[in-house]
Order: sequence, then C-alpha cells, then structure tokens
Amino acid sequence: MKKLNLLLVALFIGCAIQAQEEDNLVPNPSFEDTGKKGKVTEKGQVYLAAPWTSVTMNPVDLYSESTKTDDFATPENKRGEEKARTGTNYAGLNFYGYKGKAPRNYLGVELLKPMEEGKEYCVKFHISMSDMSKYAVNNIGALIQSEPMSEATDGNLYKNPQIISVTKMIYEKQYSWTPVCGTFIAKGSEKFIVIGNFAQDVNTMFETVRLSREFTGRQTYDGYYYIDDVSVIPTDKIGDKDCACERIAGGQMKTEYKSFETKLIDEKESKKVTYVNSDGSKPGEEPKVVEKKDDTKTVEQGGVVYKKNSAEEVEEEPEDPKVYSPNDVVIYYESKEFQVPDSEKEVIDELVKYLKKNKSKVIEIQGHADPSESTVTSIGKRRSALLRVALTKAGVPSEQLKTISLGITKSGSKEDASQNQRVTFKVL
Repeated sequence: MKKLNLLLVALFIGCAIQAQEEDNLVPNPSFEDTGKKGKVTEKGQVYLAAPWTSVTMNPVDLYSESTKTDDFATPENKRGEEKARTGTNYAGLNFYGYKGKAPRNYLGVELLKPMEEGKEYCVKFHISMSDMSKYAVNNIGALIQSEPMSEATDGNLYKNPQIISVTKMIYEKQYSWTPVCGTFIAKGSEKFIVIGNFAQDVNTMFETVRLSREFTGRQTYDGYYYIDDVSVIPTDKIGDKDCACERIAGGQMKTEYKSFETKLIDEKESKKVTYVNSDGSKPGEEPKVVEKKDDTKTVEQGGVVYKKNSAEEVEEEPEDPKVYSPNDVVIYYESKEFQVPDSEKEVIDELVKYLKKNKSKVIEIQGHADPSESTVTSIGKRRSALLRVALTKAGVPSEQLKTISLGITKSGSKEDASQNQRVTFKVL
C-alpha cells in the first residue's frame, strides 16, 4: 500500500508538471532545442535556440552543454559557473553597463498563440547573476505586446514593461535561480514577449558585488545575468500563488537554494551565501549614504540610501583587500535546526585558522533565533554551544571561546526569517 501511495504521488506530480508545460505559451522555454547542428561556437548565438531572437543589434548569448567553445559552455563558462535550472542550456543577457561600457541586450520570442482578451496570465522567467559581473541591478522585466519588435539599434530601449518587480528589488544572487514574475490581463491579440531593462540608467539602481575567491580575473563593468525557464501560463491553470515571486505566505522573501558549485542538491546540504550591501553594511544595519548620479531626491533601496546629485559618476578606485575579522562572519541555519551546517565547513575553517594565528583573541559565539522557531527549546543557546564544540574539536583552545544566546533580541530582519536563524561572532 505504501509503495502504491508513493507511486500515485509521483504520478500526480508528473502529470501536474506535464500539464503546466502544455499550458505554457512560450516555445522552447529553456533554450534546449537547438536543432541537429545547433552547437554554440561563439557569442551572440541565441538564434540557434529558435524561435528566440535578439531584438536589437546587440546579440544575446546562448550557453550550452553541447558547445565547441568553453566560453559558452555549461555549467562552467567565461562568465562564471551555473548549472541550468532545466536541461543543460540557458541564455545570457546584459541589463546594465557602467557609464555605457557594456551594451544592453534584449531577448524576444513570439508566443505559440495570441493571448485571450480578459484572461489573466502568469509571466515568469528565472535569472542568476553571472559571477564575473560587478553590478547587481534592478528594473529587470518583460514587455508584452501585439506587434513584433526588432530594433536596428545598438542602444537601449525605453519602454514600460508590464512585468517588473513591484518593490524595485536589486537581483544580487549569483548561486541560485531567482524568479521574476507577475500577472498580466490581456487585452487580446498580445503575442510577443521581450525580456530586458527598459529604464534609463539614472533610474536603474545597482549594488557593487565583489568577486568571489572561487574565481580569478577582472570583473566586467556590467550587470550580466543568465536566463532560463521562461513561461506564460493562464493563472487559472496554476493558481495565483505560483505568480507571487517576491513574497510567500507570512511575508517572508522566497528563496531557492543551490550550492556554490551549482549542483542541484537538497536544501539542507546547499551552501548559504552571506550578502552585504554595496556600502559594506549588512541587512538590518542603518543604511549609509552612497553618491549616485541624478539631481534632487534620495531613494532608499536594499539597505543603501542613494543620494542623487548632478556630479559625474567617478570611476571606482581599486579597493584595498578587506582584513578578515570574525565580527563579519555569519553562519545561517535552516528553520528549527541547530546542528552546525555541513555547508559551512569552509567558513569554520577560516575561523579556526584566525583563532590559531591570534591566540590572544577571545571571541563570543552568539546564537540567534527567529520567533517562528519558538517550539524548539533554547535553540539560540544550542546553536552557539554546538558551534563552540565544533571549534574545539578543530583544535581551538576552549579559553578562546565564550558563548551567549541572544535569542530573538537582535533581529536580522523583520520580514525574512532566514536572516534571523543564525550564529554571529564578536571579538572581545
């Protein structure tokens, strides 16, 4: 009976996925079909994944496992490393160029059939910021229209996309696929979709992202992202909840997990990445002022206050290497978990190396919790205690380690529970 139930569940899930694929109006949604001789040999070959096209004269890239050049292979390529969300292929677009140093791209396709008047559709695509890009940006969206778009220009397109982040969020994630989506009520006859950044540079917010130690080379002065799994599906086929990309029940931010090596594995085994704002502050800290080109207003976004002025943007000077400090280290946990995550081994190794080198230093291990974890007794205390055990087993003298449980008193975020499920450190 148990095997029968499992079989029925698997069959139901398979049928649901198949039904969703059948309802998708986007042809070749994950860029897998490249024809018998469709091997990527150079940049700008998204046309191999027909009927996808580059809307402007700046061609869109195609990345494929079946390629004749490592520059556009998957999962590793010249832009970094990312495994395809579905299949083995994905596209690559640039959404921002610092001071015009890199041209934007626009990716378009004709739908399998026109949208129906009065019907609501969920428009969705998934993005992952490339590892070598210097700027994470907002204003990534989709334009829907009745007429085909083909612009003989190498410049930017300025339109009003119907699908765009309602919170103007900056997409900084590099090691997971982030959905961008929204609902659209058709007037009837809409049959074309274009993905890109349709805003002026002065209206595009960005954050500087440092190059990971896993990669070498010089960062590119752009906001280049991988694109996969594009869909346009009637909401009556999937439900409204599948088209709420920025929030989930309870007001928390929705997160997809993937290891740094971009292998699709279980959530509990995936490595979490700590992000900082462009000014170096962490989520929850008071925003700092950053100069940004414009004239009068100030805009707060992602923990940074962008102070607008009329001065010309200044080329960034190379930053001095940041000195390692345990005060900057954060280890995140899954909800209601207190065992030290296996994925944080490298972080702990760095901490051990620091403490062995600085034997006079004493650190305080601070355990935190989210209110949603109240059913687990003393979870903050357990997290700090087990972290202390892990460090002593690694050879750190116990006299260098103190523990404290801060519980829910030092919240990292009021909206995102995952930012509170953590252990922090303080050099005493």
